[in-house]
Amino acid sequence: MEAACRSGSLATARAAERLGRFTMGVPGPVTSSLSSGVHELLRGGATLVTDAAEVIELVGDMGELAPPRRGPVLPRDLLDPAARAVLAALPGHRPAGAGEIARGARTTPDDAIARLYELRALGYVERHGDGWKLTRQALISVRGAPSPC
Repeated sequence: MEAACRSGSLATARAAERLGRFTMGVPGPVTSSLSSGVHELLRGGATLVTDAAEVIELVGDMGELAPPRRGPVLPRDLLDPAARAVLAALPGHRPAGAGEIARGARTTPDDAIARLYELRALGYVERHGDGWKLTRQALISVRGAPSPC
């Protein structure tokens, strides 16, 4: 992004050129000495880019270059999308009624109730009077664990 005439960024770009890699630069203010290196690089044949779409246009989507990064598969990852939506719609520390959960999950109350019973059988939720609440295990699994990359 910024490269003075003598900078590590400029040295890396020159090494990339020698390896036949795409060399790109984002121009900076012409009055800044911190932009003089990138301007020199652009004058020397590097491709001028102004946003991520232009970079992707040159090198392709990252998915084409490397496998997707993921964390460990957690039990909640194996739930079907509708059950995950209901689970995510439950408030963290209080019971909620089926109507509230259905609105949060963007489904019908009947579907939400069916999913809640499914989640109860799996140990994610429990009934509290007329409402539903996450179990202690689910609180850790849903809210406390890091999500996959």
